[in-house]
Parts: sequence; structure tokens; C-alpha cells
Amino acid sequence: MSTPTGATGRWPMLALISLGFVALTLNWFDVAAAFPLIGEEFGVGIGQLTLLISLFIIGYGLAHVPGGLLATAVGMKRTLVLGLVVQGVAGVLSGLSYSYTALAVFRTLSGIGGSIFIAVAFAAVIVWFQQGPVTLALGLSGGAAFSAGAAFALYVWIYLQHATGWHLSLVIAGVFELLVALATAIWFHTPAGLPALAGTRFEGPALRAAVASRDLWIYGIALMGGYGAYFTASQVFTEYATQERQFPASLGGLLSALIALAGIPGSVVGGLLADRSRNLRAIVVGSLVVSAVFLVLIPFVPTGALWVLGIGLGASVIFGFAAWSAVPARVSRIKHEYIGTATGLMLTLAGVGGFFVPIAFGHIVPAAGFTTGWVALAGISLVCGLVGVFGRNPARPAIEATPAPAADVAEAL
Repeated sequence: MSTPTGATGRWPMLALISLGFVALTLNWFDVAAAFPLIGEEFGVGIGQLTLLISLFIIGYGLAHVPGGLLATAVGMKRTLVLGLVVQGVAGVLSGLSYSYTALAVFRTLSGIGGSIFIAVAFAAVIVWFQQGPVTLALGLSGGAAFSAGAAFALYVWIYLQHATGWHLSLVIAGVFELLVALATAIWFHTPAGLPALAGTRFEGPALRAAVASRDLWIYGIALMGGYGAYFTASQVFTEYATQERQFPASLGGLLSALIALAGIPGSVVGGLLADRSRNLRAIVVGSLVVSAVFLVLIPFVPTGALWVLGIGLGASVIFGFAAWSAVPARVSRIKHEYIGTATGLMLTLAGVGGFFVPIAFGHIVPAAGFTTGWVALAGISLVCGLVGVFGRNPARPAIEATPAPAADVAEAL
């Protein structure tokens, strides 16, 4: 597999890509913060509100692989910008929606834009850090920045929505993402020595190898349950805390935000550990088993312990996600120009859970209560996560590919 000729500027590129992740999750989770207001305005209940989560995931799952293929054909930069623009426009249109149907359509479109961006964003981080701490970089962008945007949407946005209304708050989030798209169009570039990343012809055998790797499928399936459970829990925890545990609305929002914020230290620690370990499988599977334990305990612990479980859930899932996102590069050894497609395949598989799990939860809770819903989330997460025991580990720790870690730290500073 070819490697870039140098790593000059990779930390500024990581910062720019991370800003895109913040914009992505802000425009993903800001709707969840507005669930009470949306439900009141449109006269819908938890089933229809959780459907909005699933509709986003439909779009999000549909475009991962096409986004990766598009990046191969027209280049990484153009695809990143396109994804940000599509989701930003959808965010603005979501705010301008005055019917549930219109909002549902634009949430699907938002998922498509986010999908195009995210698979290629992971690939961009990998090509810049292939000869450095790649799993840490993936954790900082796809874990820490992702979590920061979600936490901002789930807590800070509550106050903005009450001050301006949920419609204007969604418009503001969409405009922010369009500004990030502009910054990406101006400043993002790919490493020297990798001309194929500006667009190239498809190579049939290489493309087939990218999507046929057994480990991509195994690890993608392993995350199905945990992926859906994480997004369900983070977006409905406010509803549960306020309805079932009598939390004030502000504290319920803070609890959901902490689930996301816990992913920041979780991603950093997980990335550092994975860079120094050959046992990515244990990190991925272990994090999913631990998250299942936290989920099953939610309805049975005292109210005060919900803070511990929420933080533990957010930290554990994202702890393993950094290692999971390194599988295409470190385990399957996919060529740079096809990493977006390979990552897209894994995200699409995980997105199946992201679609069905919120729908299942939305049907279980009205029929059998939140307790059954949380237990079901835990069971699905555990069963899928154990599929990961059949995945392989990389040949060597990523840190061994870094010839001069001191120089790397100096560049970051």
C-alpha cells in the first residue's frame, strides 16, 4: 500500500476535519434536543420522534458506500465539501419545516449528506496519519470531535431553542455547517505523493478486494447493536429522565450531553491504547460488552446512579470506536483511494442497527415500558458485539509505523 511522502500539515488538517465532525453531529443531534417542542407542535409521541432518528440513519446508511466511490472518482476534497453542503442545506430546510412530513424528509436528506462526509473524513485522517498515531487521530476526530458536537447539540442547543424557537436553532446549525464546508473548500488538501486522492479510475480487483474483506463485514456487523443503542440512548435519555425519573428538563438535557461528552476522554484513551496494541479485537468487543452492561442497569439503579451509567455508556462505546474505525487501514490493509469505500461499508452495516434499533425501541416502550426497552437495547448490543470475536487483529501496533514520535509531537505543538 502506497504511503504519503510526508506528513507536513497533518495536525491542521486533523483540526479542519474535526470541525466537520462537530458540524455533522450538531446537525444530527440538535433535533433530539428539540423533541419536546417538536412533539408539542406537531402532536406526535415518542414513536414518531424516534422515527426521526431512524430516518436520519436511513439516509446516513444509504450513502456511505456511494460516498466512498464518489471520493475515488472525483477526489477526497470535493466529496468532503459536497457532504457538508448537502447536510448544511438539509439542516436549514429542517428548520424551515412546518409539518412533520417535511421535517422527516429533510432529516433523511441530512443523513445522506452526513454519510457522504463521514466515510471520506475517516479516510482523510487515515491518509494523513498512516505513518503516525493513526488510531489516536481517528479517536480525536471521529470520537472526541464527534462527541463534542453531539454534546453541544444535546445541551447548549436546548437553551438556544428556548430562546429562539427550535426552527431558528436548526437553521443556525445548518448555516454553521455551510461555513465549515467553505473552510474545507479553501484549506483542505491531501498529502503530497498521493495523486490518486484527487480522483482516479476504478480498479476492479482493488475495489472488489476493498468490499470483500471478511474483517470489514465482521466488525461492521459487530457494531450494529451498539451503534443503534448508543444513538437511541443519547437521544432519548432526556425523555426517559424527565418522564420516568422526574428530572428537570435542564438536568435531563445535561445527562444526555454527558453521554456524548464522555466520548471525548474515551476516544483519546482508546486511540492511544489501540495505537500501542495488536489486539484491536479485544478493545472493540470489550467496549461493546461493557456498554451492554451499562444499558441493562439503567432501569434498575437509583436515580442518582444514572449519571454514572450515562457517562460510562458514552465513554465505553467511543473508546472502542477509535479502534473499530482503524480496521480498514490496520487490519484489512485497504489501498488509500478505496479506504472511504471500505469505511463506508462498515458504517453501512453498523447503520442497519442504527435504523432498526431506534424503531424497535420506539415500539417497545409504549407497549411494554422503558425497562423492557433498555433491556432489549442491551441484549441487541451484546449479541451483535460478540460477532467481533471472529475478527482478526492487525499484524503490528500502529505506533511501530511511526519512525520519529518526538518529531510528531513537536509538529502537533
